[in-house]
Amino acid sequence: MESILRNIQRACTAGLDSVTLRRELVQRIASDVPVDAYAFSICDPDTGLMAHTVAQGIPPTLGRAYVERLYPTECATIAVTMSRRGAAVFSMLDKSPAARRTFGNHGIESHIHSTFVLDGRLWGTWCMMREHKSPHDARSMALLRRAGPWIARGLKSASLVDQALVAQERKDIAESGSTSPGVVVLDGRNRPLVRTALAKRWLADLADSGVGDADDVPLSVLGIATRLRRTPSDLPQEVVLRLRGASGQWYVLRGSLAESDASAASAVVVVVRPAVRREIAPMLTHLYALSEREREVVAAVARGEPTKCIAAALGVSPHTIEEHLERACRKIGVRGRKALVAKLFVDGYAPTVTAPSPAKTPAAIARTISASRENRATP
Repeated sequence: MESILRNIQRACTAGLDSVTLRRELVQRIASDVPVDAYAFSICDPDTGLMAHTVAQGIPPTLGRAYVERLYPTECATIAVTMSRRGAAVFSMLDKSPAARRTFGNHGIESHIHSTFVLDGRLWGTWCMMREHKSPHDARSMALLRRAGPWIARGLKSASLVDQALVAQERKDIAESGSTSPGVVVLDGRNRPLVRTALAKRWLADLADSGVGDADDVPLSVLGIATRLRRTPSDLPQEVVLRLRGASGQWYVLRGSLAESDASAASAVVVVVRPAVRREIAPMLTHLYALSEREREVVAAVARGEPTKCIAAALGVSPHTIEEHLERACRKIGVRGRKALVAKLFVDGYAPTVTAPSPAKTPAAIARTISASRENRATP
């Protein structure tokens, strides 16, 4: 076990991107925790929702059934709750009769679920499955518990590596002029009705590895649709999610429900586009583990406020503000205000040569779809 743990630590400190790291961890633990199938996901630490999945051995029907029937209202809630209680390794089949039925219907009789939490945020989950009923032994569970803190730190570091890899992709996008959003519309059974050319491009970058079906819709997009359909009707019908693609590029996805058709089924409209730096900056402050007060100070500095004004607004001394700034700079690895702001914000606010045309919001597109249906129904 000590040898395996050292291998895990080395992988988690090797500066790997998130996809490579997950594949390395699977290989390094395979000899001690044998499985028939697995799904290793990174999560958006702000929402806890899965952002990208690396999987093997999972039938496409199981991936879709998991997202549509169990996630996020069932399994995601259990994972977050168990993590807060300190139980980072457990069997989802023991916690959820619905999960036991769904996995059992697809030949999975044994399941182990690991959650990786750091700084109070969920950075990833690792589901390991077996076809036979024998449970995972105590040694495997102990190994995963001991490895959990290292893996959490590794996933957080990999998020920063992913962000560093985005520079070339952003350059390619800018050079090609393809900065507009793409649109995908899913019917009541989550099958794509409409998928624009740019949506195909962006979703290809967001595609999961080792799991999918003929529709080729990422599980993260299916998760948005499922969450929208399970949201109480008196709440705003929109879900916003930030995801990293395989290239390292960040995307913003906005999903909304269209009005129900004659069969009471609602289409889901998802607008996906590359994120700009000002949208990524708040996420980066979390990735660098800035405290809440440090984030407040950094945001004020980015707005150009002088130290005395920041101190007065926050009710502390100017000396305290400077201490927060120094700690933030150390965590991010820069020296001085200008470097700090440039690292997080400036690129996103820089003017572009040609401004893109205003894009339709998901709600506007949903209204267009509803109007089109009404026109078709009118004799």
